[in-house]
Amino acid sequence: YKLLIKNLSDECERERFVSYYQMAPMIPDTVSSFEEADYIIYGHPYARVEDFTDDVLLEIEAINMLRKEGSELIIVGKATNIKPYIEGKYDNITYVPSHFTEYLGKRFGYDMKEQYFVIDDTKENEKTLNMWPVDGCLNKCAFCRRTYMHIPFESLSLDYIKEKLDWYKANHPEEMRIFQIRAENLTEYGIDIYGKPMLHKLIDLVDSYDEIKELRLPIGMNIGEINDDILESLCRSKKLKVIGLNLEAGSNRLLKLINKSHTREDAIRIYKTLRQYHPMLFITSTIMIGLPTEGLEDILQLGNLINEVEPNYVLSNYYGYSPKHPIAKYPQISDKVREQHQDFLLKVLKSKTNRFAFLEVDYEAPFKKNKRSHERKKREIEKDNEESIPR
Repeated sequence: YKLLIKNLSDECERERFVSYYQMAPMIPDTVSSFEEADYIIYGHPYARVEDFTDDVLLEIEAINMLRKEGSELIIVGKATNIKPYIEGKYDNITYVPSHFTEYLGKRFGYDMKEQYFVIDDTKENEKTLNMWPVDGCLNKCAFCRRTYMHIPFESLSLDYIKEKLDWYKANHPEEMRIFQIRAENLTEYGIDIYGKPMLHKLIDLVDSYDEIKELRLPIGMNIGEINDDILESLCRSKKLKVIGLNLEAGSNRLLKLINKSHTREDAIRIYKTLRQYHPMLFITSTIMIGLPTEGLEDILQLGNLINEVEPNYVLSNYYGYSPKHPIAKYPQISDKVREQHQDFLLKVLKSKTNRFAFLEVDYEAPFKKNKRSHERKKREIEKDNEESIPR
């Protein structure tokens, strides 16, 4: 049989590290033409920024026109959320929402499966051991893909994690020095296995290894879900150096509108408690500009909140509208007003000299969806065939 792999190199980070990179054994059997492939394995960074339903529909329609008769289209990962839109429209389609590397390995006879501990040596002079202990998120933030997508929620057991850490300790202790725990929502780790959040036990476990000198939690920390157990574990950790605590908005009115589980008072308490125990802790945050109903008072409160809690780095995103978001029903603000809010926020931030001089605000431009015709999309897919093989 001949295989063609499409789009998986563009998947979200977890899918790339945990699943896609582990598919290297398939390379000798891959082809670059849809017309000759017996099996087409298709993924998409579905809704990483906004709703990509239309793009996925166009790509699948183009692939269906190009693939030979009898070939099977295997849709994997988040792209399987397209199923309700194409159910019964095309023949020979299989959906594998999770553990798709293990599925493909078993089905086609390759020795491969997901890896939840992955060494990242892409940064010069820095090697990190990354762990993804949980996939999915049970929250329904009103600006998030969670409101219209399904991603299976699943945690790794503490016993499994300890077994892997013990293996690294015995075989590659030097690779444990910088340890990153990554997930879409770390604060919900363990709920599916233990019936309650167990991130505090995971942090305590990691802290028990002398080989680990630095612990980073760059993403996945939901301020509103940091309970007393988790906070106490973070405070007593001797390894914690980096943590991401996303403020998202600065007024309680907007935080409630977007269905966040924390208030500005919660954020202040968590930030200041962690600073008390870890004065040099590097804290990152994301915020959103352009939320529906947003006004200058909301921006003023956001700027004042940032000035008070003093994150070391702030990534400011424009809100990406999707008609499927619950907040789509509210009046949306214009691009011009959004730019005014951005400028006003910068003025509020500059009104105070932050204790951390390396505070940086980086505005990430909104993703502009490019509407493409079916024929153009078909030509792009044909042109990009040779780039579909994993590297």
